[in-house]
Amino acid sequence: MHSTIVKSVYDDWTGNVVHDADIRSLDPEAVRAVRATYLSENPEERERVGAMDDAEFLSSVGVLKRGKVTIAAMILLGKSSEKVLPSSVCVRWRLVDVDGRTVDSRSINGSMVLAIRKVASIISNSTVRIDDGNGQVFVSTYRVASLTEAMFNALQHQDYTLGGTIDVIERENESVTVFSRGSFPDVQPESFVKGQNQTMSSRNTFLINAMTEIGLVPNNGSGIRNFYFSQIHKHFPLPRFMITDDTVSVTFPGRREGAVVRALDIRRDMEVPDIIDLDRLDSGRYISDKRMESLISRGLVTVYDGVPCINLSYEDPSSRFSKGCDYDAVMILLKENGSVTRSDVVDVLRFRDRKGLTDEQLSVKATNILQSLRKDGKVRKAEGSTRSARYIQV
Repeated sequence: MHSTIVKSVYDDWTGNVVHDADIRSLDPEAVRAVRATYLSENPEERERVGAMDDAEFLSSVGVLKRGKVTIAAMILLGKSSEKVLPSSVCVRWRLVDVDGRTVDSRSINGSMVLAIRKVASIISNSTVRIDDGNGQVFVSTYRVASLTEAMFNALQHQDYTLGGTIDVIERENESVTVFSRGSFPDVQPESFVKGQNQTMSSRNTFLINAMTEIGLVPNNGSGIRNFYFSQIHKHFPLPRFMITDDTVSVTFPGRREGAVVRALDIRRDMEVPDIIDLDRLDSGRYISDKRMESLISRGLVTVYDGVPCINLSYEDPSSRFSKGCDYDAVMILLKENGSVTRSDVVDVLRFRDRKGLTDEQLSVKATNILQSLRKDGKVRKAEGSTRSARYIQV
């Protein structure tokens, strides 16, 4: 039967009906799991779904075809004893030590819904303490939802003509990597994070649609976006994708180390594109001249002997200028820089603002402060018109 499932020329065989299988070929625990997942995403459907038998429910979410078992159903829910799928359709977990030696390993067949969740529960997951800007909090080394979603992504997008195995490598106290077979769409994973619209591969369309309808995977690459957001939120290094012609992998670092992590700890003014650019700089990848100039101008990057480096000597302006009145804060800026423009003063006032003033209101306020400083003999206009004038200390 295997030769009728895995074909030499790829097509969407996941929607094919398995004629010698029926609802009894599916693992009842896995069926209960997908029902629970669907209802967690669609709580308003509880009464309607509760009145359905398993065949009706699985047909309604696109796993079965009019009550008939499909390859997708066997991948997601099938009993391993049925022997419908090749034994290569499985999740293999391997634990390796710091020297790369295998310490433990398991291979789990049958329902991939259950296998993926089982592997996610095997992975060691400690907690660490970070300062999220509001105080000390504890975060998990790995976000379980990210690990399961990475495996589900592999399940739905991989090329089953290459075997269908999902490999999960856990490196002790270091990282977790999820491998799948097949090429990645011709886009950069980071593009999903930056909000750029992307179209994923149509491979395994029937399986993808069923998993999306159940709620096992999100739409439109938001899973990849969540990988990045989760690591940023936890102040951990960003995920690492490796893409070859026949393999895709994503690695979740499990150690808080490196310049990007330190930048996340000390700066509260970075946007996600900034963090991605700093990660690219830290790993020796290309950043456009325009983006590099922006990073340098905002103090995120400094240049030493022609080499751009992540700036870790930064002090948050909101803390430097938080004491005293607005007048005092502007005087601190003057003493540090020797001169200021109205735009500089507006930036300081914006950091201090607790009333939600508009930029126009802040600009008026900055003008009034500069006029007061001139009357007090603290500054004088050095150059420029009123709007762009630069003021220096007297």
